[in-house]
Amino acid sequence: MLAKKKHAQIIEIMEKKNEISVSELAERLNCTPMTVRRNLDELEEMNFITRKRGYAVLLAPARNTDFYEQSDKNAAQKHAIAREAFSFIDEGSSICLDSGTTTQQLVNLIPGNFHLSVITPSLTAAMVLSNCPDVQVLIPRGMLHHSNRSVLIDESGLGEGFRADVAFLSCRSLRIPGGTFEHSMSLTRTKQLLSKMAETNILLLDYSKWGASSLCPTIPLDDIDVIITDNGAPEEAVREAEKAGIEIIIADPAPDGKAVHLNQGMRRRDRA
Repeated sequence: MLAKKKHAQIIEIMEKKNEISVSELAERLNCTPMTVRRNLDELEEMNFITRKRGYAVLLAPARNTDFYEQSDKNAAQKHAIAREAFSFIDEGSSICLDSGTTTQQLVNLIPGNFHLSVITPSLTAAMVLSNCPDVQVLIPRGMLHHSNRSVLIDESGLGEGFRADVAFLSCRSLRIPGGTFEHSMSLTRTKQLLSKMAETNILLLDYSKWGASSLCPTIPLDDIDVIITDNGAPEEAVREAEKAGIEIIIADPAPDGKAVHLNQGMRRRDRA
């Protein structure tokens, strides 16, 4: 666990500075150069960084990619996933909307005259919903996460009384049986707070997120009620999630595609 924390700290530092020396990392982490080199060797094995003489360089798989760069990737799959997710939104209900390009596709489906209460850290979602006068939007207090176009929620910015019927969550990676993961520790707390506010947690992810390498555990599998993905998701991992009792919806991005439902109607948790 300590090693994973150190790995995540290094990635977080390098997200702001793609190339950095071992000596600077040691100074910023308050540890020895030997400890830094050992952690860099492990990160290189995971394909997050590459080593140069006395330096480390962040590779593409570990970079915190810009929201707009991600928007066009797997767009058809994300739209199909959002279409299935919209069926879980009842008019007059209260929902949490995580930041992310797939959740943004869901936002785009909300009609302008739909009565709804939304809690979201996503600035792009809030901008779209500003055109929907019947949607009440709460943006929690916090710090701006620039590339994610979202707010990192300050826990004091959410009152104890905030509750939601459904939380729609995103992730950098889903691994079975671990749950969801992020590259940056700064994102994990916001997602955890959103999940704790909701009666039902629905994870939206396209096929590329299944089993991807990532560092920071975020939402345990036991806290996920529904997974909505696309038909490119790996069959073995889907079966493992099904065995865990999670309701799974597999969307088909084809124009006339039909979704497949596994464990339909399952609700496994009794939240306090």
